[in-house]
Amino acid sequence: MISGSRGSLPVNLQGLWLNSNDPAWMSDYHLDINLEMNYWLPDRAGLSSCFDAFADYCVSQVPSWEQTTRQLFNDSRNGFANSSGKIAGWTTAISTNPYGGLGWWWHPAGNAWLCNALFDHYLYTQDRAYLAKIQPLLKGACEFWEARRSPPPSPTPAPAKPSRCWSTTTTGRRSRDPPTPTASPTPRNWSGSSSRTTARPAPCWGWTPVTGPPSPVSRPGLYLPRVSSTTGRLEEWMTDADLGDPTHRHLSPLIGFFPGDRICYDTSPALLTGARNLLTARGMQSFGWGMAWRALCWARFKEGETAYQLVLSVMAPSVDFSNGAGINMLDMYSLGSSSSTFQIDANFGTPSAVIEMLLYSRPGVVELLPALPQAWAAGGRVTGIGARGGFTVDFSWLRGQVQSVTVHSVGGTATTVRAGAWSQDLTLTPGSSVVLSPTAAVGKKM
Repeated sequence: MISGSRGSLPVNLQGLWLNSNDPAWMSDYHLDINLEMNYWLPDRAGLSSCFDAFADYCVSQVPSWEQTTRQLFNDSRNGFANSSGKIAGWTTAISTNPYGGLGWWWHPAGNAWLCNALFDHYLYTQDRAYLAKIQPLLKGACEFWEARRSPPPSPTPAPAKPSRCWSTTTTGRRSRDPPTPTASPTPRNWSGSSSRTTARPAPCWGWTPVTGPPSPVSRPGLYLPRVSSTTGRLEEWMTDADLGDPTHRHLSPLIGFFPGDRICYDTSPALLTGARNLLTARGMQSFGWGMAWRALCWARFKEGETAYQLVLSVMAPSVDFSNGAGINMLDMYSLGSSSSTFQIDANFGTPSAVIEMLLYSRPGVVELLPALPQAWAAGGRVTGIGARGGFTVDFSWLRGQVQSVTVHSVGGTATTVRAGAWSQDLTLTPGSSVVLSPTAAVGKKM
């Protein structure tokens, strides 16, 4: 990440490590998981400045994406055109390039994918200047979904799946995830009647009504997630029927579970059961990036042993063109029994999963060792892990128990730190730190 994302374009499918001028998938930016997965890592790993290349790229593309969306999205040849007949803002295709191009096919929910990642960076850094910089992206994505909202819903593809229903539940969850302009520190700078919405915050994110970002479109205009009575799994399509491939490499229906927080332990236990059933059906075998995403989800379920097995699978040697790691640890993507190709996203998604096993955060909560596998339980130490809400965290553990914690504020002011049954509420000023000792249940400010 350090070598591939500083003062440059963001890392694409192969990053800086190409070995030919004819790379797989043209080494483009895939927006149905791959580019997003690359940039789950920087903030978690204490490398927030490496996120800039991704954000700057997205900001630079807005004029082109807006123009292409408004000119071509409602073209009669587009099977995903807005049934409302309206068009506004911007969205993307499955792939993009540095020159404003959009390729493969439209990916309507791609704008929400990107906005989710872009706003998440703000949660880690609390950088208001950055939030102002990404305003055009957030505003345009909200405008697109406001124009798209119309019963019956417009047909939407599931990423990398050929079959199509009226829409996917993925779209509903993604379109609720990007924050509206009302989350901006300077809402007066937004123009146009569609810069605001009638939605309210969804409490399952752990947001408070005061500080949380409202959803970009109102609840009546969206198909909300539910568990299929036919399969017992979280619906992947806007139907109770058992459609598609339950073992598919993509985890698109779980976007609200990871990287989102809309499905969570606090308020949606019924959905968690369906999400677990869907994740179980997906299985333990996939491409490297698919295994990394599964590991991240199992970490959210606090099942460290399962997450750990998936991490080990990504790192297992690639033999006879199989999925796995090359001798240089770069991830190999199997194309069958006679060939494979290198793709970088698993090399970023896997350490993201490792960090998520050690620390889970959302605004207001920092949870330590949520999914610690037995292999790591004897003892360990980490420093500089990013936590949403505007913090970084150093901590150590022994025999599976947290020993000492130092929380540094990089802009955050209040959070609750948890480790097993222990918890402590913190209030810090930006730039300050606090040392905690869960075993002694005392804290000392620095």
